[in-house]
Amino acid sequence: MLVRLLRPSGRLVVPMTVIVVLLAGFGGTPAALAQAGWTPFGELPGADAYRDVARNARRIGLGGRVRDIRFDETHAYFLSGDGWQRVDLATGERSEADATALPDRIRASRGNGRRGGRGRAARGRQVTEEPSPDGTFTAVHRDYNVWLRSESGQEIPVTTDGTEANRFGTASWVYGEELDQSTAMWWSPDGAYLAFYEFDVSNTRDYYLLDGLSELRTGIMRERYPKAGDPNPIAGLRILDVEGGGIATVDVGEDPEQYVYAVRWTPDSSELLFNRTNRHQNVLEVMAADPTTGATRLVVEERQETWQRNRPEMRFLEDGRRFIWETEKSGWKRYELRDLDGSLINPLTGTTAPTSEAPTESIVKVDEDAGVLWFTMRNSETPTNDQLHRVNLDGSDERRITSVDLNHGSFQIAPDGRTVAAMRQAVDHAPETVLYDQDGREIAVLATGDVSGLEKGGFHGGELLRFTAADGTTPLQAVLHLPAGADLESVAKYPLVVDVYGGPESRGPSNTWSPANALCELGFAVAKIENRGTIGRGKAFEGATYLQLGVADLDDQVAGVKAILEAHPEIDPARVGITGHSYGGYMAALAMVRHPDVFAAGVAGAPVTDWRNYDTIYTERYMRTPEENREGYDAGSAVRLAENLEGDLLLLHGMRDDNVHPSNTFQMAARLQDRDIPFEMIMFPTATHGIGSAAYRSSKWSFLQKHLDGAATANRKP
Repeated sequence: MLVRLLRPSGRLVVPMTVIVVLLAGFGGTPAALAQAGWTPFGELPGADAYRDVARNARRIGLGGRVRDIRFDETHAYFLSGDGWQRVDLATGERSEADATALPDRIRASRGNGRRGGRGRAARGRQVTEEPSPDGTFTAVHRDYNVWLRSESGQEIPVTTDGTEANRFGTASWVYGEELDQSTAMWWSPDGAYLAFYEFDVSNTRDYYLLDGLSELRTGIMRERYPKAGDPNPIAGLRILDVEGGGIATVDVGEDPEQYVYAVRWTPDSSELLFNRTNRHQNVLEVMAADPTTGATRLVVEERQETWQRNRPEMRFLEDGRRFIWETEKSGWKRYELRDLDGSLINPLTGTTAPTSEAPTESIVKVDEDAGVLWFTMRNSETPTNDQLHRVNLDGSDERRITSVDLNHGSFQIAPDGRTVAAMRQAVDHAPETVLYDQDGREIAVLATGDVSGLEKGGFHGGELLRFTAADGTTPLQAVLHLPAGADLESVAKYPLVVDVYGGPESRGPSNTWSPANALCELGFAVAKIENRGTIGRGKAFEGATYLQLGVADLDDQVAGVKAILEAHPEIDPARVGITGHSYGGYMAALAMVRHPDVFAAGVAGAPVTDWRNYDTIYTERYMRTPEENREGYDAGSAVRLAENLEGDLLLLHGMRDDNVHPSNTFQMAARLQDRDIPFEMIMFPTATHGIGSAAYRSSKWSFLQKHLDGAATANRKP
């Protein structure tokens, strides 16, 4: 990257501290170097059309949502643009409704949200204050210790021997980042007990970043950051008896390598629950601790050959003893009804033949009065479409309610459970609201989205393209958009940009209404491609990348590109680009060196370039340690494969990124420089992992336009 700094006199200065990288495609002459940098996004060819499409496309398909639906025994009532209407549930006939005599509005189902009233923790951190349920006390973390502050402001120390290396009431950064542990102090619902973390971080190694790179002087940012294979922090739990003052130490187990997290109380305050998992994260145990003695017992255990999801759903019923539990022991996500005593009461979902080989997706409603669980599954022809199901809480009478191969959501269930309103849609099917009866019969379509704007705007609409994974058997899908007014009769006219993430426990492209992608107006076809290793398709699908991140998932992206090129001759196979951020940045960087025959240009934002650089919990969940899996780490290392780079690569990274450290990009840069391979790089002095700078977007799309010749096709005017 050529950085130009001007003194007040206007003379060009290049300070010695500026990192200079070779620029792909440039001969190094002053005229060529003057082309380096970027064009502000709003000045790019096609930017006016981008704004036009972004503004107008969102209006296409409106009208398919219904704001308010109500039910009685014979009719459904809904508010339309023409006022209140009603539908006869037996015949499906529609008529006007008397707005002064409507049934009551449906009450929203009970959620599991946390009580408000406290601040949010920063990324990777834990909140430092937790008010008790009645507001009598506030638990405070300060100076590595825990304090109790009364309503009058008086503070009483709970611990006094906390240090930076052995801390109370807080956790390790890696727990916050990778286990979603944003809390470290937990009041029992009755306020009688306060549980809190004890963390021994003495074995974890420091990582240092420079702060103040844009200031007069720099400083040091220090974080105990365990990288793959490093020693981990050791987590413990203690419980304070608020009235008596005694503190019990919880028996979390003897394995110092384990993780202890997801701490919460039973509804009746009788026990403290927590999850623990081994370092490989393939065995999960939910434990219950006695708050007075710290003794623990096992409530439920899950095991997987690959990795076990760390936070399965655990939803208590009103009796505070029974709970709905999420399990994948069958290879498919399921729900069970269990008891706190550790016993399985009965399976709930996936017990009948039509649903036995498809994953449950999410709970929609628990109706304890009727003894019914409403949930979604993915068991239709298109494997990413959500379908509504119901089952009795004793496991009987499981049935599918929605009967069309479209993606269903926004459910409103009649109080008697006999009728359901749902919004259904697909990439190429505008949202519409439909009534189904309890047997899956479609009663009536209440509202349909208006798609006339597609033709008026010259939009081709989104396309859901089905293809086969690199393994030759697994069905996958991609979502493709073309520029408005694109010439479908042309050959090799449009470049293709793959917008990728694709990492473990993320989701692929959803089958939801998508009439246009405004980024296409910069001169590209844009695709989002599904790959194995993501969730929502069953455990075998999720585990396809186990021990080999960057192999099966990236090969599936390539298979998707090839399927798109075969189906769309108007896309130029010589001008395929890829871009992504974080794991997507990893995929983009790796694509350029693993498949240089496919990708001509790539922009990698905040990429992990070698998994040895990333933290223990995330990396080892999918890769184990470098010592155990050297071949897997090498196969997925963009740094080790850097010499294969043939196309144009831009690396983007924040210098204050405490998540994916900038050393990832520097390692890639050093390897390319050592081999005299041109590339471009922009470092953002004040940015963390997200890179909020406007120059991030501008530089990315400037680069792709330039190296894929996108500007040549960005001709549509608003």
